[in-house]
Amino acid sequence: MTETGGPKLSMRWTILLVIVALVSAAAAASWYSGIVRARLQTVMLEGHTGSGDSDTRVTTIRFGIRNEAWTPVTIVGAGRSSSFMRLLRVEGTHTPITLGPGDTADFEFVYKVTNCSAVSPQKWPIPVRVERPWGMQTVYVEPPPQEPSLFEGFEDEDENSTWRLWHVARASYVCDWQH
Repeated sequence: MTETGGPKLSMRWTILLVIVALVSAAAAASWYSGIVRARLQTVMLEGHTGSGDSDTRVTTIRFGIRNEAWTPVTIVGAGRSSSFMRLLRVEGTHTPITLGPGDTADFEFVYKVTNCSAVSPQKWPIPVRVERPWGMQTVYVEPPPQEPSLFEGFEDEDENSTWRLWHVARASYVCDWQH
């Protein structure tokens, strides 16, 4: 009685498993390195997190954007407007800026609330445009939650939350939502 393929079949499976392990390790390394997708995180900064003026309905939000990847990333722009808030300008860090691994840049977004009744209770992340070897890429960051204002009539998704989504909190300082 002869075995068919015994050691050859075992060697093929071993080679296949090694290849699968190497490909998986390379995919994970490229993901965490930031080569495939920029890995940005928002961080709270010392000092003020924003301001608001109810006369002009202009409000600001300030936070840091940190590069969480192992490779440098170049930020070329950030921010957007909507039907309820118009981006007026971005202050703090001037773009383009290259952040090394672990580096943080200070951004302050200046918005005008254009329609208080249309402020969305849904998450509204801020797009950050980064330069990649193959072109531009947009990564969305969620600003840190904000302290609530005295306004209690506009609820977030989580009713038990003592902190508010950033745009709801910022709009609550400049909109007249009292009943």
